[in-house]
Amino acid sequence: MYETPRVIVVNNDHPASEYGANRLADVFSSAFEPEVVTPECGFRGGPGWLASHGARALVLSGSERSVTERESWMLEEEELLRAVVDAGVPVLAICFGHQLLAEAFGADLVTREKQTGLFEIRSLGDDPVFEGAGETMIVPEQHSDQVAAVPRPFALIATSDYCPVQVMRHVEAPAVYGMQFHPCYAEGVFEADEEWAELGLEGPFRHDGELILRNAVRIMRESLR
Repeated sequence: MYETPRVIVVNNDHPASEYGANRLADVFSSAFEPEVVTPECGFRGGPGWLASHGARALVLSGSERSVTERESWMLEEEELLRAVVDAGVPVLAICFGHQLLAEAFGADLVTREKQTGLFEIRSLGDDPVFEGAGETMIVPEQHSDQVAAVPRPFALIATSDYCPVQVMRHVEAPAVYGMQFHPCYAEGVFEADEEWAELGLEGPFRHDGELILRNAVRIMRESLR
């Protein structure tokens, strides 16, 4: 009997802020059985921790918190990332999660003036995660911290003037991505987040993020076959 693989979605944000993690879970439900957990659950055990949840893939949400705070659970999450990536587990890390992933492999972070809204990024090459999106894409961003340089063994696959490391992909693992922007954001973000509500954007909330996210879901699912 066909069994849908489970994916763990870690809600790195404050417990009362579930929008990003729940949106990620919704999109991943097309190919996975998602379970949303919080850092308070602990991450000890690496791939064994993931297996204890019956999961075969891992997704990390964004957060209003800063990776530079170096709280104990952040360090545990970095240990988990190193272990599951080494074990070949598919991983998608978003914004704060992207920064954790980069730092777990030795990258430094820098802080700039915060950027919130829809912005342009550029793909570098023809990675399948950008299939159908074109070389120039519009994506939702909300961050001030960013990765200073791509760590080994990752490759830079998308960039922008404001944030040079927009998307990175592991060069050996089949499906490990870090994305600085929020591909899951939809119109609901205007109700869930005051910063977005205050932007006063008019017209349909259209961007390339969801297409990129659905491509990532497909790539991660196919890597398990």
